[in-house]
Amino acid sequence: MIDLAFILYVLFSFFSLLIVAKGTALIIGYKRIIFLGLSIPVLIGGFAVSALTCRLTYLLAEIEQMELNPWISSDVWVKNSQANAELVQIFLKNRPLLSIGLILFSLVMAFLLVGSLTYFSALPALKLQPVYFAIYSFILIDLFTLLSLRFDFIAGGYSGVFVPDLFSFSTVNRDWLLMLISGLIAIIVFSLSGTITKIIDSKRDGFVLFLAGGIMGISGCLLSLRHLFVVQLNFSQMFWGWWPLLMLVLAGFSQGKKLILSLFFVYIIRNLMVIYHTVIIGYIFFPLYSFELIFLSCFMIVGLIVYQKE
Repeated sequence: MIDLAFILYVLFSFFSLLIVAKGTALIIGYKRIIFLGLSIPVLIGGFAVSALTCRLTYLLAEIEQMELNPWISSDVWVKNSQANAELVQIFLKNRPLLSIGLILFSLVMAFLLVGSLTYFSALPALKLQPVYFAIYSFILIDLFTLLSLRFDFIAGGYSGVFVPDLFSFSTVNRDWLLMLISGLIAIIVFSLSGTITKIIDSKRDGFVLFLAGGIMGISGCLLSLRHLFVVQLNFSQMFWGWWPLLMLVLAGFSQGKKLILSLFFVYIIRNLMVIYHTVIIGYIFFPLYSFELIFLSCFMIVGLIVYQKE
């Protein structure tokens, strides 16, 4: 029997990765900016939901005289997040316009916040040689990870925080809606490729990081809205950084059909690894995570060799 929930998750993840891969293609493939902190925009986009949308929703609920558990200070923010998220979900159930407004607010703020932070975090090193900028951007991954874990008010630190279901007003399953939204955004981003490249041709590298970073941040925002829980572990560099980079390498740093075909190939391979992980473990003497790294590294090397020959 086909598990519909799994299929919806696979499609949602595919479209989300497609958005991230497109942003990666604009930064590295088109403008040749060696920015390795590819998971940073996704992480910030996800945290925009917990740090901004969640608090705004609580504030609006309290203005409407709804009683919530304390949530202002960092300790109770984490402790009461699940209870408050459930209470606010009831509040939003009969307010479709407000819910839609909060969803749009989340997407817009994710784009603007992520684009701005990606630009300003990379600004000090933009004029360095490519290799030094690559090292600097790689260090930024750990910096943003540590900041997100250190300050509970962003996304609950190590514990994470629950966020309210902004789709509670709809009779349609939230997974269906988010799959359709992610697919629509991916189609829009790819259909506007020509327009986007024309815009960035006349702009500096900083603007490219802003635009592409904002696009990638939308995936992080959608991920948080789907899981209804925000924690740093959801935004690993392996999944949101190295796999999209491999897709770009195997596509020959192309932005069009090759990138989509590469994404299909890599995504299918990775899902087969997840589905048959128990079988794979029986043939290796080291953790599955290490196998994933070796697998990814080998394909990356092959892709780079083939690309160099072209």
